Parts: sequence; C-alpha cells; structure tokens
Amino acid sequence: TLTLYNLINLERICSDPLKVESFNELRTMKIENCDKLSNIFLLSATNCLPGLERIAVIDCSNMEEIFAVSGEADINNNNAIEKTDFAELKSLSLGNLPKLSSFCSEVKTPSASSNRQDLQDELTGITLSNGISLEDSLHTSTPFFNEKVVLPNLEALELYKINLEKIWHSQLPAMFPGFQSLTRLIVCRCFNLKYIFSASMLRSIEQLQHLEIHDCISLEEIIYVEGADKVNPCFIFQRLTSLRLLRLPELRCLYPRMHISKWPSLKTLQVCSCDKMKTFASELSSSGGNIDSNQLRISMQQPLFFEEKIFTNLEEVALSRKDIMLILQGNFPQHLFGRLQQLEVWHDDLAAGFPVGLLEVLCSLENLVLSCNSYEEIFSNEGCLEKHVDVRKFARIKSLRLVCLNHLIKYLLKQDSQLNSIFQYLEFLSLQHCRNLLSLLPLSSSISFGNLTHLVVHDCEKLVSLVTCSVAKSLERLVMLSISGCSAMRQVIIGCGQGDSDIAAANLKEEIVFSKLRYIGLLDLENLTSFCSGAANYTIKFPSLEDLSVTGCRNMKIFTTGDLVTPKRVNVWFSERECRWDYDLNTIIRHLHQEQ
Repeated sequence: TLTLYNLINLERICSDPLKVESFNELRTMKIENCDKLSNIFLLSATNCLPGLERIAVIDCSNMEEIFAVSGEADINNNNAIEKTDFAELKSLSLGNLPKLSSFCSEVKTPSASSNRQDLQDELTGITLSNGISLEDSLHTSTPFFNEKVVLPNLEALELYKINLEKIWHSQLPAMFPGFQSLTRLIVCRCFNLKYIFSASMLRSIEQLQHLEIHDCISLEEIIYVEGADKVNPCFIFQRLTSLRLLRLPELRCLYPRMHISKWPSLKTLQVCSCDKMKTFASELSSSGGNIDSNQLRISMQQPLFFEEKIFTNLEEVALSRKDIMLILQGNFPQHLFGRLQQLEVWHDDLAAGFPVGLLEVLCSLENLVLSCNSYEEIFSNEGCLEKHVDVRKFARIKSLRLVCLNHLIKYLLKQDSQLNSIFQYLEFLSLQHCRNLLSLLPLSSSISFGNLTHLVVHDCEKLVSLVTCSVAKSLERLVMLSISGCSAMRQVIIGCGQGDSDIAAANLKEEIVFSKLRYIGLLDLENLTSFCSGAANYTIKFPSLEDLSVTGCRNMKIFTTGDLVTPKRVNVWFSERECRWDYDLNTIIRHLHQEQ
C-alpha cells in the first residue's frame, strides 16, 4: 500500500521513469492533497504495476494525468505503444482533479543514451503520441480513457468533479475488452460532460449493475449518436439493477433518436430534478416494441421508459411529483408495480401533501420517504377512487421518513383526520429538518403507534415536546428512541398531569411501560429539562433499557418527576467514551447537571 497525504510541495514520487521491477507488490495506492503532483508515475513500460488493484486520487489541484508511459525509444522512432494494460485493477476513484485530462498518456521521450536530465523536464515540454503537447491537450476534446487503455478487471469506477468532456473513445470495436468487468459507475459534478457512453462502448460493459449520474449540468443524453442509424438501435441493460439520475438540468433522453431499451433486472430507480426529460410514457407498450413512431417523430424525444416489463421488477423508486402524478393518473394495470416496496417523493411544489390515492395503486408499498419542502400536511385525499377514504384498501406503510418538511404546520397529523389510521402499521418513523413542527400530535389526539419500534427525530428546531402520556402508553413495542438537535424541546413526554384530577383524588398511579425500549439517545437538546414532567401520578417503567445517551443537554436536571423503574444496570453515556452505570437515572442526571 502506498498512501500520500497532504504533501503539498511534492512534485514527483520517483525521479526516474518507473522500472518494471520497482513496485511489483503494490496493491493499493491513495494520493490526497498533493497539489504539485502532475502525475503519479512516469512509467517505462505499460506493465510496471502488475499487481495494482485499487487507485484513489483526491484533491490534487495540478494533477493532469494519472500515469504517463515512456518507452525510452529513439527519439526518431515513431512506434506507438499498442496497449496500456492494468490487468489487476479493480477499483478506480478520482475526485476533485480540475486539471485532469487523461488516465494514461503515451509519451515520446529520448532514448537512454540521451541526456538523462532532458527526461526530467517539466511535463509542459513532453509531447503526446498524437503530436499535441500535454499542455495543449487540456483544451481539446480527447477521451479520458483512450482506445489503448485496457482495464479488463475494473469493477468500480468513480469520477467526481473532473473537467472531462468524454469518458471513453467514441469509436470502439465491437465487444471491446477494455472494461468488460465494470459493474459500478458513478459520475458526479463533471460539468463539461455531454454524454456518458457511445453506442459501441455500451456493448462492452454488459456486466454493469449500478449506474449513478448526478450534478453534471451539461449532460444532454446518456448514449451518444455515433452516426446515421439504419435501424432503430436496441440497448439492453441486461444486469443493471440500480439507476440514479439526479440534478441533471439539461438531460433530455437516454438516446436522442428512436430506439428500444430493455432493463430486465432493474430494481432501484431514482430520477430527480431532470426537468427536461420525460421519464415515463403516458401509455405503456406491452409488446416490447417501440411506442407510436409517429408520435416520437413529432416530439423528437422518447421517454426513458415505455414498456410494462420494466416496472414489474422495481422494488425502490424515487421520483418528482410530475412522475408520481403520471403513475396516479395513468391507465396502468394494477399489477404493474406489484413488487414496489419503497417510494421516495422529492421536490413537490404543492402544499397539499402526498396523494394517498397512490397507496391504492401501489398496494405492496411498505417504505415511504417524503422530502418536499412545500407540504403543509403529510397526506391529501388526492387521487382517491372514492369520496369516502377506505384505508383498508391502502398499502400498509411500515416505514415513514419525513425530510425537510419545513412548512408542516404545528403537528404531524390533523385532529380526527380519517387518514390518521395510516399510521397504525408504522414500525419506523423518522423526522428530519421539519422546522415548524411543535409536537407530533395535538394534546387531545388518541392516535396509537402500537407497532412502532424505532423513532428518530433530528433538527426540528421548534419542537417543544414529542408525545403526550396517552400516546406514550401505546409505544409498547418501541426499541430505539433518538432525539437530536431540537433546541426548543423542553420535555419528551408531556400532558401527564392534565385531566388526571380524579386519579390524583383517588391516590391512584397510572403506568407507562416501555417494555421493549433498549436505547434512548438525547443529543444537543439545550432546553430539555426532563424526559417527562408533571408525572407525579405516573410510574414509568423501562424493564429492557440498556443504554441512555445524554450529551449537550445542559439544562436537564432530572429524568422524570414520577416513579421510575429500570433494570439494575443501565449504561449512561455522557460522550462517546465516557460511560457510567446506575439504576437510578434521576440521581445520575442530577450529578451530571451539578458537574456541568
């Protein structure tokens, strides 16, 4: 393993071209923050690193190429290197390299009999095999991997923030073996990139399983047109299981001409902020052929997907509202999304909330993620087949994640809404960055969370409390509770003293039993005074509690004002490394407050 970090004045790793025997055992190479390096090695031959398996180069502002290859031939000898082969390379990760233009450049250098010092001249004086100076090559549209680079065992390729215009050569022979093992490709923030593959290149990466492209602001298409198509091409992504296209404002299509595409293994699909691209056809073909050719000629833009078969294997989908509504309003067969288990909705501009009519269409759905800043409520009746909502026909949501619902007003749910029963099946609930939320539910709410096992709340800055005593009683199956970054929170449980005068007069005790709760995390809650207040008439039991983490809760003076029952030993964590154990949580919280 070779690791170089923050060597800001390092100009070369080796003073001479690397010999074949120099690094035979090198398997992993990581270079980071080495700003004066223009390449990693100048190689004397293409097989100098026979065992190299992993390369990561990050944040090197002057890196122009990863390797340069020199044959040390006579300067008048015009023979070119036939192939640059890194036979064992499995992973290549390149990030934030603004001057990088090539993976490996072939260099003509003087023979060994020439002055050795000439070989060490600055790279601006080196000439590439095509006669272009290395400095000038930065401004030409040359592929990052030229046609001579062969990486037959490369499985993972990640390119982040690189100013390349082409990844591969646009004209490659059929079944080119250079990238035959590639299974994972991630391209991010490559702002000059116009397309990803040529049609010929696509035939050489049939093992591809994961394709992720995001924040490439100039990208217009995934597959480049190489010439005049005599017939409509057919693109088969035989093994692709995951496709993510995120924040690609100029992306219009998979391929700019009429074509057929097949995705027999696709299970995960994410399309977000690709506003110029049509994701679905409004009417799907069941024949496996093209959709209406006349319609395509008029629009000159074919949707990404237009066959029913594509959807039958989907398990996870993340889409914007326009695509969600097309599913809801489209005349699609009921079985079409029969395997879909997770749906994420991003960037919905309407305030009405998630259209629950989709829960009738997506009958197998279990996990729902909403990241929609404009929502003022979680659910709306939009899309319901009948005026009276029958939640028995809905998918049973087991996991709900709410992210950046900043316009969600006061409570998670409305009082007495007929949609509230959707929550009765929840096992996992997460709230993140919901900054106007005051509490999960109104004080008078009778909603039950009887199946909830995990509750996570983060950065809900106006949240004063979490649940009432009556709701807390329903949390019998809760296993994990985590609350962090809620600066206004005063108590986790409130309302225990309200409406209990008859109980107090009779000198009776009520119980709140968290029978399965094993972990409580309270982090950066600067106004929290207690876990539960006003609970003099309550006994709160934690028979399974193992760990309590209390960090950044400087105003917490007591755990609860009522009776408390815990195991004989509870680990109380005050930091990642500092832990005490006790059975009396009230006493240990008092001691912690006094120490602070």
